[in-house]
Amino acid sequence: WNVFSQTSSSAIYSLVWGSDLLQRIYIPRSIFAIASIGTGLINLLLSIVPLVLVMLVIGTPIHATILLVPLAMLLLGLFSLGISLLISTVGIYFFDVVEMYGIVLMAWMYLTPIIYTLDLLPERIQRLLLLNPMVHLVELFRNLILYGKIPTLESWLISAGVALGSFLLGWLVFTSKSDEFAYRT
Repeated sequence: WNVFSQTSSSAIYSLVWGSDLLQRIYIPRSIFAIASIGTGLINLLLSIVPLVLVMLVIGTPIHATILLVPLAMLLLGLFSLGISLLISTVGIYFFDVVEMYGIVLMAWMYLTPIIYTLDLLPERIQRLLLLNPMVHLVELFRNLILYGKIPTLESWLISAGVALGSFLLGWLVFTSKSDEFAYRT
């Protein structure tokens, strides 16, 4: 969750507040978001090393499924990039959206099973939470790292669909409006 939260916030702020640079020189506008997401994913990959060390120290088994984490990271990166591009495009036109994003992220975190697991909730609530796209991505990581289970094909497909859908929507909206960014800020 922290990777998603930090990378999407960073990408949105850099796109919205990096407008001075956009007015002075031409650079691909998406580079701000891609750089933020890329940095976050590299940090996540590097943080797996201390995680594995802590798991070894406390006696938690390390499963071979941890080798699939980079694939889950790719899906998380696509999802984050899509959300970042979409929100930053809206934020260029309505600055308050960028400020409200932090509040939305906090509420969104509590609606995502990070500090709890889905199985602790009544089935009716579980079905509602499955509408949250981050639930599927978090469950991928949880299964791969903690439980040592390979997620079902359905889990992979839903996560991939959410990631690709977010990315395509964000990219389409962003590219259709990106030529106006330097003039709107």
